[in-house]
Amino acid sequence: MRISYIELLGNKYPLCFSLSATEKLTDEFGSLEKMQKALSSNSIKAINTILDALMEAGRKYCEVAHIDCPAPLPCRPADLIDLSDPSAVSAIFSAMSSGNEREVEVAEKN
Repeated sequence: MRISYIELLGNKYPLCFSLSATEKLTDEFGSLEKMQKALSSNSIKAINTILDALMEAGRKYCEVAHIDCPAPLPCRPADLIDLSDPSAVSAIFSAMSSGNEREVEVAEKN
């Protein structure tokens, strides 16, 4: 599983698009397609909900993998994001796409 990061308050917070995060987001939005539409419209509620789910999954992953992780935020993620800066939405899409990447090893035929 791959993680990506979003920088908030000078700390890098891990984002993980795990199966648990996917389940939580599909329960909230109805489908991943509907979630992407809400995210594309820069909905503050959507950004908070998605970042909360991805950051929670990222913290869990780091705990299990013994990777240092900053303490949870003292507020909602969107309280710290300038919505005119596309980096938050970009970080979300990066986390989602990194979960889809695959590494393939090719064995040579003799």
